[in-house]
Amino acid sequence: MRPGLERCDLEQVAAIGLIKAADRYDASSSTPFEAYAWVLMLGELMHFVRDGERLLRAPRRVRDLERRWTAAERELQVALGREPGGSDVVRFLNATPQDEREIREYRASSFVLSYEGLTNPDRRCESGGYDEVLDRMTIDNALSRLPLLEREIVRGIHLEGASVAELAQRLGYSRRHLTRLHRSALTRLRNVC
Repeated sequence: MRPGLERCDLEQVAAIGLIKAADRYDASSSTPFEAYAWVLMLGELMHFVRDGERLLRAPRRVRDLERRWTAAERELQVALGREPGGSDVVRFLNATPQDEREIREYRASSFVLSYEGLTNPDRRCESGGYDEVLDRMTIDNALSRLPLLEREIVRGIHLEGASVAELAQRLGYSRRHLTRLHRSALTRLRNVC
């Protein structure tokens, strides 16, 4: 057992291994069923655990900081009544700008891009080339620093191609207010980049 894993999930995965063993077992072989089933169940469990982990394990200090950071974000969301910014969390935790940078990098490293994800029309990467991957990662990283509403506005206008009028109607704001929010989001993005 590791933190983040549920016993019931592991039992279900092991049961899948047992079912596979029952389907594939050759009774004429000299290997006992229990040994064969054990190997398949263990393999299923190892695949399950491995597939849910990062490619590179971050240092314990960064993982601990991530847990504290996430808890602080939840607490500040309730206290402030809005999504807290990085500076809010830094003040709340008495953290350093270096800590904030490490958290951003740690969170960005958790996104795994697949070829299928790159060729999905919703992702707007038709050719799936290396430059498109870098562009998508840069855009996602910059957008993640915006408040949720501004992020949705920028995505709607620039990535989905929605007009200001369509987006204003969909989000329930006037076009003038949406334009102000859009301008504010672009200013923030310029400062980030």
